[in-house]
Amino acid sequence: MSGRGLGKAFRCCDCTVRSSSRGVSIQRRNFTNSSSWQRHGAVPAFTETSSPELNALLSEIRLKIFLPSHLSRQHQGLIYKEKYENELSTEPVIATIAEEDFRLQYIDKRKDVPNSKKTLFRAMKLMKDKKDWANLPNLLEGLNVAGTNTNSEHVKGAVVTHCMMAGRQEVLLECLRRVKDTGMQLKEPRFVVRVMLAMQRRAFSTDFHEHETAKALKWAEMVVALMENPKHAGSRVLAGENDPRLQPEVIGILLELAAVRAVKHLESRDVDGKVAEYGARLVGTSLEFKTPAEETEYELNPWLWAHVQVLHGIYEALKVLEPSSAVAEGLQQKGEVLDVMVSTYYEKLASIASKNQKQLIGLQMYEKLLG
Repeated sequence: MSGRGLGKAFRCCDCTVRSSSRGVSIQRRNFTNSSSWQRHGAVPAFTETSSPELNALLSEIRLKIFLPSHLSRQHQGLIYKEKYENELSTEPVIATIAEEDFRLQYIDKRKDVPNSKKTLFRAMKLMKDKKDWANLPNLLEGLNVAGTNTNSEHVKGAVVTHCMMAGRQEVLLECLRRVKDTGMQLKEPRFVVRVMLAMQRRAFSTDFHEHETAKALKWAEMVVALMENPKHAGSRVLAGENDPRLQPEVIGILLELAAVRAVKHLESRDVDGKVAEYGARLVGTSLEFKTPAEETEYELNPWLWAHVQVLHGIYEALKVLEPSSAVAEGLQQKGEVLDVMVSTYYEKLASIASKNQKQLIGLQMYEKLLG
């Protein structure tokens, strides 16, 4: 059997295929692209990053987590069974998947396979440059195919937080756009609100700079558009209180970004009608503002963070809309109700934070936007 190199180590390991004069128990031939040998098509690949450590980690993930999931169960046994270890090391076996060659190596599942979630979190911590973050969608795709629950609250929440703190909201959007690959769904209201807050954070962190506010509004609108995908929340029938598209917080963040843009950068003119549009949606939603599930830091902090944006959006919108309009009157009524709730829960959270000496984002948002 003739041998073929596997290219650069970052894509796969270097190898040659050598013939042997002695018999072996493994059928030594190149695996083909046939369905009997592979399960999920091409193995997700990575581009070069700014960090040798991140390169090495992604290479390990690809060979020890991604590749096995692309082999049939029969041939997973070939790399996982200890009895084949010596033969794989001395008599190379090549797997060709989607025209890419891999030299199969023995993998001890007890010691060699990294924990997928911990590895994902470690990889995100190592991502610094734009080119590093460009690998995140493929990383999630590979983990999803390998059986990691990338749609769990813990994993999705970590992805949102890391992308937000790194200012890489466009990467988060790409992960959500590729829901079929990454598994990250926009279905749960709580998660969708977190995503919307991540988009809003880009504008807030620049004191609502004109360019960044417009960009954040565009991103938030893209999130809402993505929810129409059947893989996300899409359905012909709105699902009541469990439908993220109806959540006041989601609509309110759209309103805030549109209204702040109008007030700060468009001379308080609703030039594209978005303030009126999102104001009408907020007034028209069938859902009321919910109270926190519990009066704990874990519940109060995200509640306040989200609802401060909504109240801020209402106040800004009222500077733009005709006071006698039905939308303005409806927003005024909602604002009065929400103002009482926000003030109440601000005091409760501030009391908790003072005891624990913590700086909480919900309090910071309140003091910056409403204080």
